[in-house]
Amino acid sequence: MGRLRSLRRALFALFLAFCVLLSLALIVTQIEQRLFRTDAELLLAEIQSLELRRTSWNEAKAQLLRWHPNSEYGSQCNDQKCSLTITLNQFIFGYLSEKNIFVRLDDYFRWRLKLSYSEGPLVKLQWALLRAHMRLGGRPARIIATVGMRDGIVWSKGFSVYIQTYADNGPWTSSDGSSVGYALIAETHSVPRFDYYGSNWTSAQLQLHPDYVIGRPGGCEICVEGWTKFTPYAAPEDIHRLMQLELSCLTRWHPCLIQSDIMPAAWAQYLEDQPRLEALRDHLGCSPSIIELLGRDSANMAAAEILGYRDWVDNKGHRYVGTRIRVLEQLKGVPEWKVGETRELTDLSGIGGDSTRLRPRTQLIFFSGRSPLSEMRIDPGYGCPILLLNEANLNLVRRGIAQDYSAKDKLE
Repeated sequence: MGRLRSLRRALFALFLAFCVLLSLALIVTQIEQRLFRTDAELLLAEIQSLELRRTSWNEAKAQLLRWHPNSEYGSQCNDQKCSLTITLNQFIFGYLSEKNIFVRLDDYFRWRLKLSYSEGPLVKLQWALLRAHMRLGGRPARIIATVGMRDGIVWSKGFSVYIQTYADNGPWTSSDGSSVGYALIAETHSVPRFDYYGSNWTSAQLQLHPDYVIGRPGGCEICVEGWTKFTPYAAPEDIHRLMQLELSCLTRWHPCLIQSDIMPAAWAQYLEDQPRLEALRDHLGCSPSIIELLGRDSANMAAAEILGYRDWVDNKGHRYVGTRIRVLEQLKGVPEWKVGETRELTDLSGIGGDSTRLRPRTQLIFFSGRSPLSEMRIDPGYGCPILLLNEANLNLVRRGIAQDYSAKDKLE
């Protein structure tokens, strides 16, 4: 009877010790997370306070000096151009991002015992402990802030939040119906232009607000992500709204799960814009603003005139038409295109244009996105079948090019 009583006391003592250790772990975790959130909110406020095209680089560096231990300057910093990246890792996130003791031991046993497996038992234990940590309120996270300078002035900035989350009713579930952990990502940053691919070069959103877009990636593997992008010419109040992030997600007991949780202001506008975008998508006119956007958002632009055409058939019987052109002016990019030279392009048409309908000596504005120069186009699509080279179009294009500060990089 005495042994049983002693055993009960020992088990009760162990239980109490476990409860005390668990409570201490929860307290330490919550304190660390709240300190991390405080740092993240301070950093976000400081990034928001930097005004694009107005704040001096020296003022920005002085304001961000406190983050020096977490800062890294770009590899090519000089008086004309520089960038700064500040990274904050929540303790658990930072530990899991490195080759920690769990991974090292698994690698050792795999080598020592000549085993073959992609994920060892200790790594599986690590993920099990991580899930338990998140169940108890842990929110592993990383914050990245960026600032860029041109000629002594701040021209770009950004802020991203990566939170590892886990919930019973989250958007991701495993094959057996149980929940899995996934990343919740919010990213907001400035861009010199909005890159495009293919014929539909412009986003319908740019008709509603030409200096910013809001969206999500087409495919996000085990993650939920929302992003905003804006040019340095966006209104300060728009930039401030787009950079409003709900950093309480770093400490909430009930985890944030979707875009509207972590970027409520931007995502509310994204959802509000959708019905209007559907109405605009197929009715974009060839307005002056569209031509100006083409100048800003094209990676390459040149003025040239059509000289003639050449037909040929390949060994499979496919017919091609080559268009010979003479380069009149380099407008943006196209370092290989020399003024006065003759070139031949094989595909100038897109969804509506056909260069073979145009008479020789027709002068046009050629452009492309981030595609090879061999794919230079003549038709923006939508309401613009072609862009004739005239004073009105050229002035609009030049005005757009002037807004793309990255255009100067090709010339330096």
